[in-house]
Amino acid sequence: MKRSAPWLILAPALLAQAPQASLREVVERFDAAQARVESAQAPFTLTLRRAMLRTPTVTKGTLYLKGSEFVHFAFSPPEDLLLHITPKALVSYSPAAKEGELLKIGFIRNADRKFLGLGQKLSYLSGYFDILLGESREVPGSVFLVLQPKTLGLRKRMQSLQIWVDQGSYLPRQVRWTERSGDIWNLELGPLTLNQALPAGVTGFHLPEGIVPRPDFSFFATKKK
Repeated sequence: MKRSAPWLILAPALLAQAPQASLREVVERFDAAQARVESAQAPFTLTLRRAMLRTPTVTKGTLYLKGSEFVHFAFSPPEDLLLHITPKALVSYSPAAKEGELLKIGFIRNADRKFLGLGQKLSYLSGYFDILLGESREVPGSVFLVLQPKTLGLRKRMQSLQIWVDQGSYLPRQVRWTERSGDIWNLELGPLTLNQALPAGVTGFHLPEGIVPRPDFSFFATKKK
């Protein structure tokens, strides 16, 4: 696996009650597990809780991961949406509507949008987040990590990134990122299929010819368009 990119959001800061050795062991096991994953596929459930709305939105689909090269979300009907996220761009496409959006990621510009907690080693994320070893019973059989942004750019965009790591595989089972606005995105992953060939339409994904994407990514907008 490459050193950087999007798979799904450690620095010296630790909770007082969490021994440093324990966090170091989690980081080492997580990074070793990530290094063995060339590709992955899993069903997902995405729950979006917007700060200004009472009722959360729940969508499902299939997630595809190619190392740290990309993560691809294929949403199930009635959702008309494909998301393809790489270290350089966020792309969304609605096949029925024949509409696309493209948000380019630079070294600084929109750089925080590649931190979904998927496909990235914790040792890489240590340059951007302080990592705390926390406690949570929400996902049984998991290790709970809280990543707090330490750069000004990240703090302006998000409050925290939380990852529940499976104690057996040391791969993510659930990822939650909380925007500065209070919007909460919670991604639950089902059983993982590892290191199997991914569909050609996923690995070779691109917007169809003739589709001119809008320079936006409304999927992450505070108010859904």
